[in-house]
Amino acid sequence: MKFALVVIAVSVRALDRVFSYRIPDEMQDKLDVGMRVNVPFGMGNRMLEGYVVGLSDSVEIDETKVKPIAAILENYPVISERRIELAYWMQKKYYSTLSECLQCIIPKKVKSKTYKCAFIDYDNTETALIDSILAKKNKQSLVLDMLINGDSIPVDHIKAILGIDGSPINALVKKGVVKTEENEIYRGNYNLARTVKSSPFTLNDEQKAALDDILTNADRPVLLKGVTGSGKTEVYLQAIEAVIKEGKQAIVLVPEISLTPQTVDRFVSRFGDAVAVTHSRMSDGERYDQWRRAAGNEISVMIGPRSAIFTPFENLGMVIIDEEHETAYKADQSPKYDAREVAIKLAELYGCKVVLGSATPSVNSYYAAKNGKYYLSEMKNRINLSPPEIILTDMREELASGNRSIFGRELYKAIEQNLADKKQTILFLNRRGYSTFVSCRKCGYVMTCENCNVNYTYHKYSNTLMCHYCGASAKVPDICPACGSKHIRYFGTGTQKIEQEVNEHFPTARVLRMDADTTSKKDSHAEILDIFRRGGADILVGTQMIAKGLDFPDVTLVGVIAADLSLNINDYHSGEITYQLITQVAGRAGRAGTPGKVYVQTYTPEHYSIQAAVNGSYEDFYAKETEFREMMSYPPFTNIFFVLASGEDEQKVYRSIMTLCEIMQRYNKNGQFKIFSPAPAVISKINGKFRWRMMIKSDDSEKITNFVLFTVEKLRAYMPLDGVNINISLNPNYSF
Repeated sequence: MKFALVVIAVSVRALDRVFSYRIPDEMQDKLDVGMRVNVPFGMGNRMLEGYVVGLSDSVEIDETKVKPIAAILENYPVISERRIELAYWMQKKYYSTLSECLQCIIPKKVKSKTYKCAFIDYDNTETALIDSILAKKNKQSLVLDMLINGDSIPVDHIKAILGIDGSPINALVKKGVVKTEENEIYRGNYNLARTVKSSPFTLNDEQKAALDDILTNADRPVLLKGVTGSGKTEVYLQAIEAVIKEGKQAIVLVPEISLTPQTVDRFVSRFGDAVAVTHSRMSDGERYDQWRRAAGNEISVMIGPRSAIFTPFENLGMVIIDEEHETAYKADQSPKYDAREVAIKLAELYGCKVVLGSATPSVNSYYAAKNGKYYLSEMKNRINLSPPEIILTDMREELASGNRSIFGRELYKAIEQNLADKKQTILFLNRRGYSTFVSCRKCGYVMTCENCNVNYTYHKYSNTLMCHYCGASAKVPDICPACGSKHIRYFGTGTQKIEQEVNEHFPTARVLRMDADTTSKKDSHAEILDIFRRGGADILVGTQMIAKGLDFPDVTLVGVIAADLSLNINDYHSGEITYQLITQVAGRAGRAGTPGKVYVQTYTPEHYSIQAAVNGSYEDFYAKETEFREMMSYPPFTNIFFVLASGEDEQKVYRSIMTLCEIMQRYNKNGQFKIFSPAPAVISKINGKFRWRMMIKSDDSEKITNFVLFTVEKLRAYMPLDGVNINISLNPNYSF
């Protein structure tokens, strides 16, 4: 092949195509598809990085005008042909450039880390010479003692352990007894020393059935719906074991906030150094090294968050997505891929199995299972444990009785008793989102948009209420429209406020707080959990990062503070989010045989999502939720397309989104698409950039996609969008 087809590593739509480059004679036997190269580009022949996505023996232009490849950056492909096919699929699926998709799959190029290592040169050194230097009992003999087993050890390690400088090592090198070499050492390896080897447990009947479902259903994803404490992780482990025995590899995805040492230890204790871990708080070098270990078939299991789906296993046998309902599995930057969808595409490319696990499956996944797209496998019982008792507290009654504290009276007494019993308590703030809503503390009434049946968001700067779906607005009432009370106000609280009140009411309690502020440093997340696990605190206060994946034997009490906070975010997913969070955090109580209690505090105890969580009935929740969504034309019964315009100049952003709306109205001649007026985004300003968005609905996903892409291109042709970024997303897991 004389020519290489190259994608330039620049995420500019105008350059979103394949360019042809001549392969120099000296590269003919070295260049292959999937390699990273440097190529001259443009009139000035600026040197740019690119990816070889194909080879050809001809081009459609004059061959003499085709520029040559300047350099091959690695002597091995950094992406396989099947992963290139995945990139093309992502380009079309997520409306992004091919370069963005390739850069998402391929790790950032990082220089390999090498260390100067020392070893005994047994091939060229007589044993008598070595023995004579041991015999002297000096620093040189200490060095030889470390190397005597034939190990090659970093020089820096030898010096640090023995407390010496480099002189004894240099002396041994001069004598010809020791040699040094530069060895590559991987960064970010998991600490295997602290992990005790475990063996498979005997499965109960439900676990055996689930494992059989996973291993025998190869034609479609398996949705494993298992209550908290039912033993899903052991099923995952034994499924992976079966895959490894076949000589294949497995990817395990967990939400970033669930990627705790406790979670990872379960897999490392079973599979040892066959496991690698990746996550966002690792350095680029650490992540790159784990990628290389996977590419070199040095490991069989990769555990990590969303991005771990791109682990370069070419003998992939299984992808497990735990807590599959988590919105974190969908990227919020281009390409806005959904790891669940990518996993299913990988199953098509590699013939691997896909397992989606959750105690509280997403409505969309459960709908897919009910309609035969997924295979449904259920585990309905905890292993040798009873479910925790869940007590509902109506905070309207607490207010009427004169209790203005954040703690209901029953929860307060339960915390006191738990402290006396030397047991641990988790206090969970049911908050997931940034919106502030307006509610009546006396009757629980919440100001709601009549058009969309979602709650208004309070905008403090204008003292108005606004619907972020249809753009409708309203004044903040002075009295409650439902009961006439003056106890109407916007709601919003934080974990810091809860921690403060805990310290005031329970001054002897040892309190830890876990939120974005307290986990900003590397490894701080693990440190807080480790302190709590070892009994170093009595009460843990936190947000959703403490709601899942944690197993603390001494936690017998969970308090859900203000369940309404997530229920009243400006999002049609609010009922689903509320049910999931309450159910997940309730599962943290009573996991070691001691009965657990959960207190759910709310101003709207009659809401179906809260009732279903208290009663432990996913089916009741699902029935009510799907009834609501079908009535209001929300997914999975229709398709919603969001278009988000953002930029530092709000007038430009506003004009762009309004012009796009006009273009859409003009081309929506037969009214097949329902187009809503632009409105400020749920978070109307981030990092100095104003954000406006609009929503379009349609029953046909392909038609709505083509329509949006067509009208956005019309907008680009009609007016300059300098300084304005346009993002589009179909059926996102959250509202813009």
